[in-house]
Parts: sequence; structure tokens; C-alpha cells
Amino acid sequence: MFIREIKKRNPNSDKVFIYHRLIESIRTSRGPRQKVVMNLGTLDLPKEKWKALANRIEQLVHGQDIRLFEDSAEIETLAQHYAQLLIKKQLDENGPDQLDEQTHDFQTVDVNAVFSFKNKTIGPEYVAYNSMKSLGLFELFKQFDFTPSQADLATLLIIGRLIHPSSERELSRYARQQSALDELLGTNFSHIGHNALYRTSDRLFENKDSIEHFLRRRSKEIFSLNETIILYDLTNTYFAGNAEGCIKAKRGRSKQKRHDCPLITLGLVLDEDGFVKGSRIFEGNVSEPSTLLAMINDIHEQTQKETPPLLVPKPTVVIDAGIASSDNLTLLREKGFSYIVVSRSKPKDILNDNFVEIKEGVKAQIIKQNDEIFMHCISQGKVKKENAMLAQARTRMEQELKKLDDGLNKKGCLKAYPKVLERIGRIRQRYSRVSKGFTITVTEHEGKATEVKREFNQSKLPKPYDGSYFIRTDRTDLSMEEIWQTYVMLTCVEDAFRCLKSELGLRPIHHSKDNRIEGHLFISVLAYHLLQYIQRHMRDAGLNHRWKTILSWLQMHEVLSTSMLKEDGGMIHLRYCTIPTIRQKEIYKALGITSVPLKPKKIIV
Repeated sequence: MFIREIKKRNPNSDKVFIYHRLIESIRTSRGPRQKVVMNLGTLDLPKEKWKALANRIEQLVHGQDIRLFEDSAEIETLAQHYAQLLIKKQLDENGPDQLDEQTHDFQTVDVNAVFSFKNKTIGPEYVAYNSMKSLGLFELFKQFDFTPSQADLATLLIIGRLIHPSSERELSRYARQQSALDELLGTNFSHIGHNALYRTSDRLFENKDSIEHFLRRRSKEIFSLNETIILYDLTNTYFAGNAEGCIKAKRGRSKQKRHDCPLITLGLVLDEDGFVKGSRIFEGNVSEPSTLLAMINDIHEQTQKETPPLLVPKPTVVIDAGIASSDNLTLLREKGFSYIVVSRSKPKDILNDNFVEIKEGVKAQIIKQNDEIFMHCISQGKVKKENAMLAQARTRMEQELKKLDDGLNKKGCLKAYPKVLERIGRIRQRYSRVSKGFTITVTEHEGKATEVKREFNQSKLPKPYDGSYFIRTDRTDLSMEEIWQTYVMLTCVEDAFRCLKSELGLRPIHHSKDNRIEGHLFISVLAYHLLQYIQRHMRDAGLNHRWKTILSWLQMHEVLSTSMLKEDGGMIHLRYCTIPTIRQKEIYKALGITSVPLKPKKIIV
């Protein structure tokens, strides 16, 4: 083998591109010929060392001398790298070894000359890839006239967001060095341009409505979804930069307390099983009540056009207290929607003698007013949670007041009477949950505070922390148990947003252009479709684990290459998957896929 330098000139400029190839001389019936073994890219190595590098690559591939080549660390590093690439290339060209379980191939090898390399994760990619196949996304890419390369990059973006949420730069590194997704797809991710990923993200978002329509219909077919309940909520995410190029980036109320950053808002509509029916992107300062009806109507009109349509003429909308304004409830009634909401107000004439236990730790009573039902619920779990929050806030406020009082007798601490009152006001604002229960008295002498006394009376708090809440609905045909079970479906929305924000990389956003930002959010929603598909199959199989746990188990399933030196000379190169663990087999079985992601490959040189 030897190395040849290739020069190409750009016809539109004077720039010359230089790259190198590994060449092999072979004998043919027509005489000696030269064959390109592989492209080496651009070598940063003196020409007098090329022959030594070519010889060392050949030694490693054919097992002539697998010991470290200590004469030149530079040549050894390059040779090891290119030898692994060449072995992988030969394995890919050779294809899967077509051996059944009864076929044996016994070889005598040097056990001191067995080494493995190029280990990559295959478990998470295998699960996500098969989920995309089952949902029909690959057929959808063909309908959108995606080229094979664009389809592969779209798959990388979606699956990458599910298993390794990160920037495009980090995703490129992960695809090249850690993930075996390219082997599942039968492609090569060794050279991925960031611009190509950005363009593919744009293509996905351009087809957003069609993709969501397709996934809504496909999920309904696979799992026989009822779609009689609609769940609605918003969340916002912040930008790492100033997002000057994004029109919808606005400063507003941040749920992550990032008031220093521009925000953008994502709205989701889900069904009672947690599957996304639609998504929409709003400005960062939008209010939840103002977006409700437009979003619900949009999704309802789209689903009514499907075949078959929704099972009921108008579904029931479930929303939390933040969106359940009187105006919104009036609008829902006018449009013919039913609703189950957390009531912002209490009904009149509340009685406390008709409570019935509807679930362990939860009791409720029905109060009928006009054409609505108010269900008064008292939850022991909510009592414990509220008391824990109350105790924490009270303890912290008392600690700050004590620190302020102790500082009155210390040098360099706050003593001026007006400033002490100002600090107390800030403390009250910080702990507004318990502030009204505190009576604070400040003693003054000659313009300085000398003592801060405090007393706490829980009865002075504006609302009782007794675990009670009211559910309001116009569904008079439902029992208390059915109303409560429908209301707790709001946890589906909370779980959806929790997954999007913590596990699927929704926040923060590092992009600044509108199409990049919208593409980022939409890819997170697509990754959530995959996640919901996987978790539904897992739940049906009795496996109730969080995605983070499932991912940690699957990441232990790898594909790797092993090379062995034969006794009679030459090398055996294998590419195969590790044996799946019991946990991995359970996951694969739940999804109805085999436990062998890739068939083994073998070459003997």
C-alpha cells in the first residue's frame, strides 16, 4: 500500500484543494492495477513519512504486527485511526454474515492479540428507530420528497433530541463518535454539516401541520384512542442569548424565574392518554387565558375532518385554574364545549356533612348550582404537601427575621429604623404565603431599631391549608368518581411539559432566528411523540419507569468491533452487538422487536 496526493482546482477560483488516498496495487488478468482502498482526507504529515504510515495501516489490518509502533507516536496514532476506519469499511462492504445458529466456524487465535474498538451505543437508537418506523415517519418523509440524506438527518434530529438533547454541534459529535444510529440507517454520519442539520430542521417545520395531522391519526389507529377529552396548557422557555432575530421573543412572566431573559411560549393540546393533538408557538408574554379558545377550536376543526371523526360532537376540555376564567368558560359554553376545570371561586352555601370517599385519601361532595356542578374535594395528600410548604416558608421567614434582629447588636449590620422596616417589607414580599400570619413589632430609639419581635398565628392566613379544592363542570351526567378521574388527567399535561423541559432539551434555546427557534421547539414535540409511543407500550407491558431510567438501561447495549490474530497468519474482524441484559430484553419485548439490533459481520484478511 502507498499514499497518493490528489489536487483539485476550483474552476471558479484559484483555490486548490488537496487530499490523500490510500492506494493498493493488485494483479488482474489485464496486468497490475491500482485500487483506491480508502480516502484519508487531508494528511498533516511530511511526505517522507507517508510510506511508513501506509505500511503501518496494512500491518494493523492484516495482523502482521499489532504491538504499538513506538518509533513514531504520530504515525501510530494516525495508523490506529485509519486502520479502524478501514476495518469498518470492509465490514460494511462485506455485509451481515449469513450464518444460522447451527453453523460453526472454529478458528485458532492468539488470545493475547484480541482487542475491541469502535464501541457505540445501539440500544436507545434501536428503540427510537423502530418507534419511528411503527409511526410511519419514514414513509411520511418520502411523501414530502425528502432525499435519503435529508431523511437520515431528520431521523438524527428527532432521535438525537430523544436520547441526547443538545446543540447541533454536539449532536454531530455524538453521531460520529458515540452513536450507532448511522449503522441502523445504513448511512454514514462521519461528515455532518451544521447547515445541513439546520436546513433539515427548516424542512420539518415547514411540514409541521401535515406531520402533526399524520401522527395524530396514526397514534389514534395504533392505540384506539378515544379523544373525548382535551387537555390544554402552556409553558415558556427562555433564550440563552438576546434573541434579537426572533419576533416572538418577549419578556414576560417566566415559570423558571428567568425574568432576565427573553421568552417564547409553547402551547400543547393533548388527549386523555397524553398523546399530542397539536402544538402552537406564541409570543413570550402571551397569557394563558387569551390563547385557549383559538387553540381548542383549531384542533377540533382539524380532528373533525379526519376519518373517523371524534366519537363525540364536542369533546370535554380539562384546564387548570390559571386558564379557567369566567370569560373562557362562557366562550366554551357558547361554542358547545363541555368543561371540567379547577374553580377559581367557591360556590355559595357550602355544607360539610355529605362527603364521600372516592379514593383512598380523597373525599368529596357534590354542590349543584344552576346548570353546573361544583365538587368540593379534600385530599390528605394535598394537606401534607400544603403543610410542608407552609412550614418551610415559615421557617425561612423566621430565620431571616432572627438574623435581622441579631444584627441590631452587631457592628456593621443594618440598624437604621427606616431601612429595617424596608428590609422587613422585602421579607414579607418574599414569603407572601405566610407573611399575613406574622405580627412583627420593631422597637425604635433615636432613629435606630433596637429590637424586632415576631409572632405567628396561622388563623390569620388568607386561606385555610386544609387540602380542599373545587372542581367545576357542566357535565351533570358524570359521577363524582368520573369527574375526579377526568380532572386528574391534567397530570398528563404536567408530565408532558416535565419531559419536554428536563429530558427532551426544550430549554434553554441557543438559536436567534425565527425558523431555527420554531424548528427547535417542533423537534422537541416530535421527540415527545416517540417518547409517548414508547412509554405507552411499556405501561401496557407493566413496565412503569421514567424515560431517564429506561435510557440508562438501554445505553448499556452496544455494538463493537473485535479483531483477533490467527495462528496461521491474518486477522479475523467481527462487528457485533453485545448480549442484551434482562432489562433490555423486557423493553424490546414490550415494543415487539427482536433483541438483536444488528446482525453480526465478519471478515478474514
